[in-house]
Amino acid sequence: MIRNYIKSAFRNLWKTKGYSFLNIFGLAVGITAAALIFLWVEDEVTKNDHFANKEDIYVVKSKQKYDGQTFVFESTPGPFAKAVAEEITGVKHAARLDWGNSFLFNVGDNSLFQRGFHADPPILDILSVEFLEGDRKSALNELNNIVLAESAAKRLFGNESAMNKTVRVNNSESYTVSGVVKDFPVNSSFTFDWLINFRKFELQNPWLENWNANGLMTVVQLQPNANLANINNTLSDFAKRKTKGEVTYYKNMLYPMSRWNMYNVFDSDGNEQEGNIKNVRLFSIIAWVVLLIACINFMNLATARSEKRAKEVGMRKVVGAKRGALILQFLSESLISALLSAILAVGLIYLTIKPFNEIIHADISISLFKATHIYFLIGTVLICGLLAGSYPAFYLSSFNPLKTLKGAKQKAGTAGFIRRGLVVLQYTASVLLVICTAIIYQQIQHTKNRDLGFERSQVINTYLQGDMSKHLDVIKDQLTATGNIEAVGVSDNNIIDISSNSSDFDWEGQDPNSDILIGIMKADEGLIPAVGMTLLDGRNFNPHLKGDSSSLIINATLAKMIQADGLVAGKILRWHNEPYTIVGVVNDFMFNNLFTINPEPTIIAPTDYAYGVLNIKTKAGVDLQKTLSQIEEIVKANNPAYPSEYRFLDDTFNSKFASVTMVQHLASVFAVLSIIISCLGLFGLASYTAEQRAKEIGIRKVLGASITHLVNMLNREFVMLVGISCLIAFPLAWWFMHDWLSTYKYRIDIGWAVFVLAPASAILIAVFTVSSQALRAATANPTKTLKEQ
Repeated sequence: MIRNYIKSAFRNLWKTKGYSFLNIFGLAVGITAAALIFLWVEDEVTKNDHFANKEDIYVVKSKQKYDGQTFVFESTPGPFAKAVAEEITGVKHAARLDWGNSFLFNVGDNSLFQRGFHADPPILDILSVEFLEGDRKSALNELNNIVLAESAAKRLFGNESAMNKTVRVNNSESYTVSGVVKDFPVNSSFTFDWLINFRKFELQNPWLENWNANGLMTVVQLQPNANLANINNTLSDFAKRKTKGEVTYYKNMLYPMSRWNMYNVFDSDGNEQEGNIKNVRLFSIIAWVVLLIACINFMNLATARSEKRAKEVGMRKVVGAKRGALILQFLSESLISALLSAILAVGLIYLTIKPFNEIIHADISISLFKATHIYFLIGTVLICGLLAGSYPAFYLSSFNPLKTLKGAKQKAGTAGFIRRGLVVLQYTASVLLVICTAIIYQQIQHTKNRDLGFERSQVINTYLQGDMSKHLDVIKDQLTATGNIEAVGVSDNNIIDISSNSSDFDWEGQDPNSDILIGIMKADEGLIPAVGMTLLDGRNFNPHLKGDSSSLIINATLAKMIQADGLVAGKILRWHNEPYTIVGVVNDFMFNNLFTINPEPTIIAPTDYAYGVLNIKTKAGVDLQKTLSQIEEIVKANNPAYPSEYRFLDDTFNSKFASVTMVQHLASVFAVLSIIISCLGLFGLASYTAEQRAKEIGIRKVLGASITHLVNMLNREFVMLVGISCLIAFPLAWWFMHDWLSTYKYRIDIGWAVFVLAPASAILIAVFTVSSQALRAATANPTKTLKEQ
């Protein structure tokens, strides 16, 4: 019996090859889109799952309150980790990490940059690092030992064993490889090429011994049954107790690894907010919607062709076929179509997963031998096959055999209403996605085009490395001498990323109850012209004045806090109780969070050139490739031991939008797919309608109706369906986007234009799709049509 069902199913599919391909392909596209999203969701929700101790791993957060606003940082003082591990019950391990560095590694003639961390030895136990060579217990015990990741070891030593071999780091120190460890997966919060004992970093930065200086990350592993609430209560004022009240401005808490990727966002009161979980939830819904649209399309295409099989159903019933057998027959066809769609979808996934990874900046993959992936495909086939095939099966099997054999048409009735309802549902989802995509794009452009307070175009950044700081004046002169460089300046960080701040400032007339967090940037006199900032008051730094080492330039926001008119040049600002003279005021500029409204108060202090970023402003209209070659040649000549690396400030700026741009790109892709699949549904319904009204069209044509009139008559119904879809989609889109935009302080107002252009586009696409079938019906020979009817 089953064998006959399968044979009959394949025979019917082959008989209508074009229609069958359309049906199978539409469902395959839906499965592919949903599968890609679910692969991304799987990658996101399983992030850090490879850590055996994930449920017991925490990062220490500090909540610091300034001027009524609570800031949440991951910075902790140097002595914190050791004190916590020794004194708090329930803490199994605690380790310090810096924020990561890219160092130059030399092994023979092999020279390349590798990124890693200085970390305390317990980090190896906390993260359950798997050693391929070496001993976990002793690998980081010595200051000049280094642990390499497997991939880094291969890049440096090829297929030879790296154990106990020497690597030269930054052309200044030699380290002995004491261990080679297995690489962490890409979807990990920690990935590294190397680890060095944190004590090495601490000796180079003695300020880390101060409880009042927050400048590193602390990771903690608790005992399996530790009481988190009690430990957090103990940690809350831990620094205050350790310093006998000297440090009072922050409270600590342990934040679990299980929430790092999905949440890890805090409001101005220090309360946790939803982070990436919003995107995961959003695209999970989109995946199901696209899959549902594909199923709806399948159902509409199946029922639209029902007239072709009405006599077959009637004949089968006459010769004794039960309705149940007919239902099984049609469900078998649906399941086989779904199976073929799933097989085609697997191929499409393999074809599209690479560009999909480029959009989401990830490295997801599908494995047909992974249980969850197999279950997804099997489940999708069963759900899509049964869901998409159920309505056609029950609808077709209900036909009256006598009426169908006599050639009577089946009344649309509820079937027609359901089909139209399904088309409305399809287009509602499609228009909703189109509107949301447009608003997300507008928000991104709104932020990108705002006045940042500096010029990001034509600015090239390269890090100060090796001997560059010693030859900085020479490098500047040689760059300027090329004739292609407008200005060169040094800053401790990229101007978009200012990582230092402090509240330890005061000035005459300051409200004694105010406690203001101020951003700190170090730079030389070349930064302001290099990034196109404007001096509003006073002057720039003067490298020839020794007194400028105690000078500061501040931004307009801070200047107005000090004095209402902002004209504060010459005034004294005390920093760590030391007096500094404000020599200049620059315009406000945006950094770190580009979606905020008000710029943060900021100071610019003179740099000592020990480290930082070289900001190179090129002249307008220069040959960029030639200029880059000149920059590389000059930097290399003055720092031959290091390869030249650079990055455009524009690229750094655009990276700030990576997450929201990914959302926009994904929404765009799936909006287009949903429209394509919906058009297939409209195509099917138009085909069905044309068949149902063939006699009416023939009579109207005989009576003189023009082709244009007939096409418009058939189009009218579908335009109305799409119009209804738009009316339903409008309030839903506004509600979704209003909620989404509320997470950004600097945001657009939702305008009316998107609610006009999106439906207009949808209607035009629908008209174009339906017109092909309408025109075919309108141009048919009426004599032949009426004779056949």
